[in-house]
Amino acid sequence: YAQKNGIFSYSDTLKVLIRDITDPFAIRTDGLTGGINIVDLGNLGSCAFIETSDVGRSDTASGTFEILGRLDNSDIRGCNLLYV
Repeated sequence: YAQKNGIFSYSDTLKVLIRDITDPFAIRTDGLTGGINIVDLGNLGSCAFIETSDVGRSDTASGTFEILGRLDNSDIRGCNLLYV
């Protein structure tokens, strides 16, 4: 997926699901914000299903999603944490 002004577009193998922050089994379809779940069947040889601690919004009509930040009290993570 490519970034353009903070908006990411889906690849052919990628699906982004927005979950309710208070109920991880409830998937939001109302266009509001929530936790991000990523399903990417293009990840051969690694994990294709990820539940992140990121908050975002998805627009399935345009095939785009936006990452808005992190959930409160979530661990800081990422590969660039090693960069000083």
